[in-house]
Amino acid sequence: MARPYLVVRANIEPGVMDDFHRWYEEVHLPHVMAIPGIVRAYRSNCHRSGINWTAVYELTNNASIQPAFASAEASQARQDWERWLSHVSDLTVELYAVLGPLPTYQHGN
Repeated sequence: MARPYLVVRANIEPGVMDDFHRWYEEVHLPHVMAIPGIVRAYRSNCHRSGINWTAVYELTNNASIQPAFASAEASQARQDWERWLSHVSDLTVELYAVLGPLPTYQHGN
């Protein structure tokens, strides 16, 4: 079965990118990986429409989404970002979850 993914995209000021990378790997990533339900993290060098930072986090299953987001560990990971907000634009956080079986409908025309 497919797992849900959390995708974080942002435009980080190029002048702070080296410090941001260091912070991400040494501080933020360990906090994120401590979130219950997060099983894997990926970094992408995908640059599009002004976005120069993409991180993808794989969760165990759909049932793990709400507990993960509500956890103290997730709160800490969100607080980590506060020091960078003045250097970030276009921050998006998206969740891609499995929709399961959906009912189908037929049009009678």
